[in-house]
Amino acid sequence: MDAVLHLKRQHNPKPEDIREVICTVSPGQYHRNFEPESVKYTPPNGYSTLSSIPYMVAAALAEGRATLAEVSDEKVKDPRILTIARKVTRTVDPSFEDYRSASVTIKMKDGRMYQHDQKAALGSPDMPAPREMIEDKFLANVDGFLSKKRAQAVIDTVANLEELHRVAALMRLLRKE
Repeated sequence: MDAVLHLKRQHNPKPEDIREVICTVSPGQYHRNFEPESVKYTPPNGYSTLSSIPYMVAAALAEGRATLAEVSDEKVKDPRILTIARKVTRTVDPSFEDYRSASVTIKMKDGRMYQHDQKAALGSPDMPAPREMIEDKFLANVDGFLSKKRAQAVIDTVANLEELHRVAALMRLLRKE
């Protein structure tokens, strides 16, 4: 997803102008995340999207993010996402490490092409995720569950975890309001 979101941020391709999205993955990702096609290209529910590269790539391009909101049972019916998912093709590169390496090429209808190669997964020791990105994803994932004020209190508490005397204080912040 990181490579797709990078291209979305850098070039902001309009979904209706995309001709094809080529995902080059490891052999393990190929089978795990593209087969069976009937499930991976048209997931029956939110849970099944978590192992569907076509759906997740399409959702990231349509929504500009990959959060819990994109993997809901309702969102799997979104025609914009499903239209893009049908444009996702795949190739295998045996030199790619399992989930760490990926390459994404977006071919536009007007002939432009955008490509991003990634040799390490964002958030891995080789490519740590910036704190702002982690906080933004946390805020997106707790939206509708915690108020912005409470979510910020969780972020502040975790940032100063070494000063926390009892984990119960953090647990209280995480309860639904």
